[in-house]
Amino acid sequence: MLGGGGTDLNATQLQEAARAASPWTWTLLGGPGADWIEDPWPVLCGADVVVTHAGQNAIAECAAARVPTVAIPQERPHGEQHATARALERAGLATVRDTWPEPQEWPGLLARAAAHKSHWELWSPGDGAQKAARLLSRLALNPLERTACAPL
Repeated sequence: MLGGGGTDLNATQLQEAARAASPWTWTLLGGPGADWIEDPWPVLCGADVVVTHAGQNAIAECAAARVPTVAIPQERPHGEQHATARALERAGLATVRDTWPEPQEWPGLLARAAAHKSHWELWSPGDGAQKAARLLSRLALNPLERTACAPL
């Protein structure tokens, strides 16, 4: 899964990885050579492993889908993807690689990631809608209350 913010990868690298990782089946979401998928959510939820950059939106999607993830940070001007990848690795939430793996590394990497028990609930507890509803209810009852940052 690659985003729209640019990528360090090319179509050849993606094709080589997919060939080397046989019998795994790859579905590209974004990036060079990928077809547009209107609703990627079912693909994410049905994946055995998601390989993605370490952008906040992509990681949030993996966390919400509770899917084993290989995070490979892309270069960005402020290094935010590398910082996110380090946080994921420290917390044991994803399998992290600093650089794109060589083709022969993919079978073992995907097998390790699939076997890894991610605790995505640490990153994304899944209660955001409930918290927002409690806050909105509280504000509706007392519109002058200015405690939007108070614990819910």
